[in-house]
Amino acid sequence: AVVADAAGVAAGAPRSLLSSMGVSDADVLWRRWLRQADSTASRGQAPPPIPDGLVWGGVPAFLRARVWLRCSGALRYVRLLPGYYDVTVTKARFSVSAQVASEVERDLHRTFPNHPHFSGQMSLGVRALRRVLLAFAHHNPEVGYCQALNYVCGLLLIANSFEEEPTFWLLACVVEQFTPDFYSKEMSGITTQQESFNRFVLAILPQLAAHIERVGMPLSFVTTNWFMTLFANCLPSETVMRIWDVLFFDGPLVLSLVGAALMKFGAKRLMTTSSLTDVAEQLTALGRDEWDADALLAAACFRGMDKQQRAVLAGMRRLNAEMMGAVRRSHSDMVNRLI
Repeated sequence: AVVADAAGVAAGAPRSLLSSMGVSDADVLWRRWLRQADSTASRGQAPPPIPDGLVWGGVPAFLRARVWLRCSGALRYVRLLPGYYDVTVTKARFSVSAQVASEVERDLHRTFPNHPHFSGQMSLGVRALRRVLLAFAHHNPEVGYCQALNYVCGLLLIANSFEEEPTFWLLACVVEQFTPDFYSKEMSGITTQQESFNRFVLAILPQLAAHIERVGMPLSFVTTNWFMTLFANCLPSETVMRIWDVLFFDGPLVLSLVGAALMKFGAKRLMTTSSLTDVAEQLTALGRDEWDADALLAAACFRGMDKQQRAVLAGMRRLNAEMMGAVRRSHSDMVNRLI
C-alpha cells in the first residue's frame, strides 16, 4: 500500500502515482500551496512544506513561474528591491569588462537557436538574454559570466514568458544559492557534485562504472556539461523544467539522481562500447530524445536499492540537506547586502 502524506499525495511518488488524482486535482493542490505561501510570506515566514510526490509529479506549466519565484525566494527580492534590476542593467553598460561582454555576445546565438524567440540578433529572446546576463555580471562580479549560464538564463526566460526582472532574480538564486560554486572560477561546487555523482554511479551501476573506467573515459568529460547547464542543453526543455521543479524545492541532489537514471537507461548501449570515443558519443547522446519526463523522474527515485546503495544515497541526502539549510540562511544575507 502507498502511504500518503497530509495532502493525500504519496510521499516521493513520481507522476505515474499521481495520475489517478487527475490534472485538475494536482492543479488545486498547487494553487492551495501558492495561497498558503503568499499568506506566510505576508507574515515574514518561509513558504510551507509541500509533499515530495507533488513536486516530483511536476508543477503545472501555467503556474510554474509563480511557483519557482515563490519557492526559490526570488519573489522576495523582486518585492524588496524594486527597480534594482533596471538600475543594474544601466550600470552594466559601463561596468562590465569588454572581455565579459564579448563572451556573453559570443554565446547569445548559440542559445536555443531553433526557438522562434532566440532566432536573430534583434529577436526578443536574444535581446532579453543579453540584458539579463550582463546585469548579472555586474550584480555578481566574482562570477561575472560563465559559459553555460546562457542556457540556464535562456530557459528561465522562456519559463517566465521573457519577463526579465523575475528571470534575473531566479538566475541569481540558482547561481548563488542552489548551485553554490558551480560557476566560480575554481568550480569547486562542480567538483563536489562530480565526486558525489561518481560514488553513486559506482554503487548502483558497478559493472557500467568499471567498464567506463577500463575504457579510460572520465565521466566528468560529459557530465560537467550536464551539471553546469542543469541539463538545459542536454534534454528536451519540458523535461528540464520538470527537473528544475525539484531543484527549486529540494536542491541539486536531483541532478545526480537524474544523471544516474540517464546512465541506467543507456547502460546496455554503453556496455557495448569499446573505445573512449564510443563512450563519449553515447554519453553525449543520452537524454536527447528523453521526452518522457515521468519515466525519467520515476527512474531517478531509485527504489529497491540494497543496503550499501541506500547508505551512499543517505550520505548524498545529508550533504544536500546541509546545503539547502545554507540556502535558507543566505536569503537574508543577500537582502541585507543589497538593501
